[in-house]
Amino acid sequence: MKVQTSRFGEIEVDEGDIIRLPEGLIGFPELVQYVLLDHDTDSPFKWLQSVDDGSMAFVVISPLTFRPDYTVEVTEDEINVLELKDPEEAVISVIVTIPMDPKKMSANLKAPLIFNLSNRLGKQLIVKDPQYQTKHFIMDEIKKHTKKEAQSDLKKAIQSAAQRKDGSSTT
Repeated sequence: MKVQTSRFGEIEVDEGDIIRLPEGLIGFPELVQYVLLDHDTDSPFKWLQSVDDGSMAFVVISPLTFRPDYTVEVTEDEINVLELKDPEEAVISVIVTIPMDPKKMSANLKAPLIFNLSNRLGKQLIVKDPQYQTKHFIMDEIKKHTKKEAQSDLKKAIQSAAQRKDGSSTT
């Protein structure tokens, strides 16, 4: 099937690649068919391109790329809607907003997208956890994670050095 898009021109979409979001996205309930397109081969970003409206496409990313501790609680009803039988079939993405200054790009961790890879069904959830908001600055999150990782590595190195000094085994 051919789809005319505003960003990519005419694209060829295999019907087996279409992801259905029966409830659409927040603000776009009428758009229920999408396809994921690579932004670049080495990029963590993808495009969630609407098949129903070629002018609508959203930049998405795995939140684990910049927030490795991100978790989403999925209800039994949501599991049923997605027809998830195995958690390994689920993929989580979040919508990214990229302003004029790309350093201020943000991700919506409050409303992630869950995709079932086996049956190509998807759903946008609303997360109740108050630590997640609609605007998390990706660069800030990466810096926080990198700083925590560096502090953890430093702490381990100090503990290891202290053990060697005391004659303790490090194994």
